[in-house]
Amino acid sequence: MYIDCGCLEDARAIFDQRPAKDVISWTEMIRVYVKKGGFNEGLKLFRQMAADGLKPDQLSVSSVLPACARVSAYKQGKEIHGYLLRNGIHMNLTVQNALMDMYIKSGFIESALKIFAGLKHKDVISYTVMILGYSLHGQGPLGVDLFRQMEKDLSIKIDELTYAAVLHACVAARMVKEGKCYFNCIKTPTVAHCALLVALLSHSGLFDEARSFISEKRIEGHAEVLRALLDGCRIHKQLILGKRLAEQLCDLEPLNPDNYVLLSNLYADNEKWDTVFSLRGMITDMGLKPKEAFSWIEFRNKIHVFGTRDAAHPRSERLYWELRSLMKKMEDEDIIPDLDYSLHDVYEERECIQIGHSEMLAISFGLISSQTGTTIRVTKNLRVCRNCHASAKAISKMVGREIILKDPKCFHHFKDGYCSCESRNKLMISTYNDRAICKNERDRNMKHSKTGDEELWEK
Repeated sequence: MYIDCGCLEDARAIFDQRPAKDVISWTEMIRVYVKKGGFNEGLKLFRQMAADGLKPDQLSVSSVLPACARVSAYKQGKEIHGYLLRNGIHMNLTVQNALMDMYIKSGFIESALKIFAGLKHKDVISYTVMILGYSLHGQGPLGVDLFRQMEKDLSIKIDELTYAAVLHACVAARMVKEGKCYFNCIKTPTVAHCALLVALLSHSGLFDEARSFISEKRIEGHAEVLRALLDGCRIHKQLILGKRLAEQLCDLEPLNPDNYVLLSNLYADNEKWDTVFSLRGMITDMGLKPKEAFSWIEFRNKIHVFGTRDAAHPRSERLYWELRSLMKKMEDEDIIPDLDYSLHDVYEERECIQIGHSEMLAISFGLISSQTGTTIRVTKNLRVCRNCHASAKAISKMVGREIILKDPKCFHHFKDGYCSCESRNKLMISTYNDRAICKNERDRNMKHSKTGDEELWEK
């Protein structure tokens, strides 16, 4: 009753007072905690249930596994999987789907694929989880191929969630033709489906088509749609359109600080520093607080958290030395950083201090703390900036290690100078002559187009 009313504390008090608890009551408490985001408490209850001599059933396991679907909790997920195998607990399709989801969201897509390949029977959830998993890990073409394979199984009824998953895969792979086809198969597209198609079109540089689609569907008043279009502007550096969209977002959600930071970032990309600091003052005057950037890495069962320019860690001096050494090596090898004024650190990054970014600090800590050859796994609460993305690619090649960096959008698998989110894109290494040619050409282009751009930005 208390759970149904949303009174979790009262429900827990009654649960704790009960002298005898069965698997059903344990499972219900675990399920509610996990559903409400109390992942650590849910895991704690699961362990306590096992310690009290009660054998978890399939429902208990499927209820607790979502709490392990995080990079920092993958060990607990693997332990639960091992517990099931050691104790011979039968794993039905619901449990196996939950295990796949857990491995995908904690960064181990290979383990999820092994479970998927071993399924005697696959339902629509099995396919949806795996298709979405491929897109999250930058393997969009494989997600689309799997969807095509699923279509051949006439016993499976494809639902809107599955179409959303394959649209995600099309966005990751920039497969426009296929994405349009699948979108047209949806009987009643939601705004979320429309936002995915807008993302696909804008990521592919088809801005006119994306804007026509938005007008046709009359969805210009939805923030997620505008953000999808704005994301494409960021990728293709469409500053004028991006500025207009960011201003629309500010009008649509005037109390959302992220919108003002987006707008500020666009001005910073164009080096309009007076406007950047004016917007900073506006954010402060409105009493809004933009999100701070944090990255974290697990080492020896402890989570190490880093902020921008963080110097509080006991090994700060050593990890900053490691980063400076790597940046010097990149400079010696003529690897050019991609200057980017990241959304959350726009005021601190005027000179693009990539060695002070939270994700770079976490990567450096992983390099100096773990054994050679060990995969480094880092999570960031905000999007990784272009500079750190390019640096992580270079570092993965220089040190011969795989670096897996998860941000809110996807998992970036950096290995041998490549990233999974950039299909077949090579590590950008330029010689001095290449840089001189590029610089001269860029200077000519800027001279040719300066007046028009300046006029547009001043409007």
